[in-house]
This record gives sequence, structure tokens and C-alpha cells, in this order.
Amino acid sequence: MAWIPTDHFPAPASSGAATRPAWLRPAVLRPVAIVLAVCVVLFALATLLVSNNKAAALIGHPEKLRPGCTWDSSGNYVQNCKVWSPSNNRWVIVQIRASNTSTQGVYLLDGMRARDDRSAWTTDVQAAKVYDGKSDTTLVMPVGGASSFYTDWNGGAGAANTPIKQETFLTSELPDYLNREFGVAKSGNAIVGLSMSAGPAVTLAEKHPEQFKVVQAMSGYYQTNNPLGALGVFATQTMVSNYTNGILNMWGAPGSAQWQQNDASQNLAKLKENGQVLIVSSGNAFLSPQEMAKLKPADQISAILLEALSAVSTVLFQLQAAQAGVSVISLPNYGGHDWDNWNRALQAGKTSVIEGMKAAPPVTNKTTVLAAARIATPSSSAAASSSSSAAPSASSSSSTSASSSAASSSAPASSSASQSSAAPSSEASVSTTPSAPASSNASTPASAAATTPVCASIDPSATPAANAETVPTCAPVP
Repeated sequence: MAWIPTDHFPAPASSGAATRPAWLRPAVLRPVAIVLAVCVVLFALATLLVSNNKAAALIGHPEKLRPGCTWDSSGNYVQNCKVWSPSNNRWVIVQIRASNTSTQGVYLLDGMRARDDRSAWTTDVQAAKVYDGKSDTTLVMPVGGASSFYTDWNGGAGAANTPIKQETFLTSELPDYLNREFGVAKSGNAIVGLSMSAGPAVTLAEKHPEQFKVVQAMSGYYQTNNPLGALGVFATQTMVSNYTNGILNMWGAPGSAQWQQNDASQNLAKLKENGQVLIVSSGNAFLSPQEMAKLKPADQISAILLEALSAVSTVLFQLQAAQAGVSVISLPNYGGHDWDNWNRALQAGKTSVIEGMKAAPPVTNKTTVLAAARIATPSSSAAASSSSSAAPSASSSSSTSASSSAASSSAPASSSASQSSAAPSSEASVSTTPSAPASSNASTPASAAATTPVCASIDPSATPAANAETVPTCAPVP
């Protein structure tokens, strides 16, 4: 046999590591697997964040039912949504009608006898019809709040010591929800209150000017930090909700610093400083035939007396606002302390509210009185716009003495204008108050004549099906 050199034989099979390609070795595979796993996790997180951002960015679309909400029986695309309130330790129902394209909202507070199941703004006054689709603003109608004065209480209410943290809910918890689900901005909104909630609406605007640019108050009681005002708070809370401890548990002893902080009339200067717009109205305590037909005899007496007290408080409030140089739009009205009165006021103030939210910089230093004959008509807004543009502004070179003299002379004019609003009149009256020396903050509201893009395919008076998924395209509608 011939000898064959050993180097001609193949090497014996050894471990797989020696024969594998370099990229298949564990030392290489391990880091690659880790990198791939990290990429998958980051991709999943990015997808989740993007989907959340899309949900948060959903602005308008009133026809789209939000998660956890149901359509309200009142129609007009009003949704009933439950919002969790950690401060109150309960779910709060909020009735919401989304805008078409806008990020601004109008908060509508209920009165002393607010129900726990729905807001009277969806029944006694269908606010979603007044602020229809063309108004292009989100309506926010919190349910409940009877006898609460829409504030944060120091202690519990009633025998059950129920926690009441209305201010925290309205200015912190609810805005987060609205921003996330309806695309409502946390600033530049408006707030509306009536009767018990009129003063608190002004107070909330004074405390949170970044959130509420405009405030409308109807038939309110504004001077609460005095013995008579405290007695009124105690009487109403006791009779309506049996909150006998409210007089102490709400803001502490009457006359304390908290009572002053929550007295709308004693903090009006804040509205002036922040350039906010104040819209006020009250009836004249004379019931119209329509009101007489709707109300029982006992309710008629109550409506007359309550509105008479409110009219006195409103006149005094208008004088205080004029003296503070606050931008005031006064809406003369008639009737008693009832929803017919507040329906008229809501319609009369709508354009001023919308223009006030859009104005940049905000309107300051003017008092406007609309013609009573034009209340609740489309021309009422034109009267407000024309009269506001006629209001003079003080020159920055005016002396201090001249400003103080002008301010002192404005009170009688405002008083007469307010008193003239006590009865319907066919003549328009305009009262103007001189502005403060700082004229750089003065401006005229933006015109509402500009085209507002709305969803043309939406019928605001219709109630959509619960499973509606189609999102119509939007087109400018004049």
C-alpha cells in the first residue's frame, strides 16, 4: 500500500462553534437580539403614544360619540359623559356638545336647585340650540352643584358631610378631560352663571383668568361678604338642600378672608387687570304674560321677589364694575326669576361671548348697554358691536387727576343706564365709562363677520345614531 501523507485527510469534526459563520456565534447573536427587542418595545410605545395623541387631538366632530359617553335625550348632539373627580371622590356627569372646529368652550353653570341627573341648560333652556353649530364652540354643562356655590368647601356638606370641591373640579380636573377627549383648550374660554351661580361664575373668572376670558352673569347676588349676604346664603342652603352647616363649612365664619375672596363684587379689579369681559343682566321683576301662564301663583310670587332682589344687586354690581374700570356689557331684560328670562339673556349675550373669546388683545375699559327691544334678536349682537366701537378710550398722556375725575363721573351714568334697563324700551341707550390711563390694553372685539368653517353636513337639531362612525368633511359655511 502506498503511503499517503496525513495532511491529505480532512480534519476530524469538532465543535459547531469552530465551523459556524462568525455572525452566528452567541457572542454576536446576544447583542443583536437585545437590540431587536429594544427596537420592538420602542416601536410599540411610539405607536401607543401616537394613537393617544390622535385621540387628544380630536377637535370638534359633534357627531362622534366619545368613549364612555351616551347621547342625551335632548338631541342637538349633546353627550352625557361621566368624569371622575378625585377631589370629590365620585363620578360627575357633564353634558357636552362638541364644536365643529374650535378649541374654545363655554361652561354653563346651573342654579341653586340643580338636579343630579341633568343640567337645566338642556331642558329649561336648550343651550345647544342657542349656541348652534354655526357658533362653533363646545358647550360644557356640569350636572349637579345644588347649593354648592361652585366653590371648594373647607368641610363637608349636610349631615353626610359630603365633600364639595367644585372649583377644583371645574378648573383642574374637568379641563384635563375636555382637552383629552374633545380638544378643548385650557385657556381662552367663557363661563356663564345664573342666580346662585352668577356670582361664583364671576369669582371663578377672577381667580382663573387664563381659563375664562369672558364671564356672563344673569340675575345674580354679588355682594355676599356682609351680614345680609351671609344670611341669604344660609337661608337658601338650608331651605333647598338642608345644608345647615354650610354657613360655616363652606368658607368658615362670615367676614373671614375666604368670604372676601369669594365675593365677586370685592374682586372686580382683577377682571380689569386681566382684560376680561363681563356681561351682566337681570329682569325687572315684572312677569310677562307668558311667564304668568307658566308659573303657579306661589312660584309667581317667588319669581317676582327673587328677581327684585337680584335687580338691586345687579345695579349695585354694575356701579362697582364701572368704578373699577371693568369692561362691562349690560343686557337689559325683563321678567322674573325664571328660565324665560335667562333664555333671553343667553341669546342676547351669545355674540358678545363669542367675540370676547376671539378678541386678541381682549376688550377693556368700556360699558355697553343694548336696546331692550332688540334682546333675543339677531340684531342685538350688532348693537353691542356698534356701541362698543363707539366707546372712547383715554389717552396715555391723561393726567392722574383727570382720570380720577372721569372715573367718579362715570358712576351716575352707569346707574341711570342700569336703572333704565329695568323695563323694556324701544330706544337704544349707550353708556360709556372712561378707560384707565393704560390705553395699550384697550381694543375692540374682533368682527364676527368672518367666515367660520363648520361641518356643512351636520344638522344641529338632529340626534345621531349611537353607532355613527362616519366623519363628514368640513367646508366653510358663510
